[in-house]
Amino acid sequence: MENYDESIMVNCPYNKEHKMLRKKLQQHILKCRELYKDTVELKVCPFNKIHLIPEPEFFQHVKICEDRKIIVQYQTSAAAVLDQDTRHAKIECEENWDDVNEPDYDPQAYCSNANIVREPNGMFPSERKAFIKEENRRRFGDDYEDEEKPKKNKSKDPRRENRSTPYNLNANNRK
Repeated sequence: MENYDESIMVNCPYNKEHKMLRKKLQQHILKCRELYKDTVELKVCPFNKIHLIPEPEFFQHVKICEDRKIIVQYQTSAAAVLDQDTRHAKIECEENWDDVNEPDYDPQAYCSNANIVREPNGMFPSERKAFIKEENRRRFGDDYEDEEKPKKNKSKDPRRENRSTPYNLNANNRK
């Protein structure tokens, strides 16, 4: 750490032997605060949270803190005054953007009337099926008929009923 400029190096407020880069101070303070919480009592400066000062020196620090200048300057500065140069005449316009007679925009209503493909996201299977059916009617007209898919025959194959399985010995093997 010898090669660093002294202006960017700072000492830890809890232990003066700890020397580090200014940008690492906050991170280091968190560690040292936990280590020295029972032995060292420091107060936090109201103008800069990195400034940790022993109580006897606290009031003197508050009076001369370099960050105090920023706060005091902000509190005592006068409000901005509009001069004649910065003022301008009111701009009159025939448009009225505050028309309250218009209904609010509803994206679902717009999509249901426009030629937009909608997806049935986040629906249960029965809702999805009804949504797709309604979408097809909307897009292709009221006379659109769903193509009927051939229903699966759930009855068993008659050839399989007579066969015995090796695990199920039925009446054929008991004869």
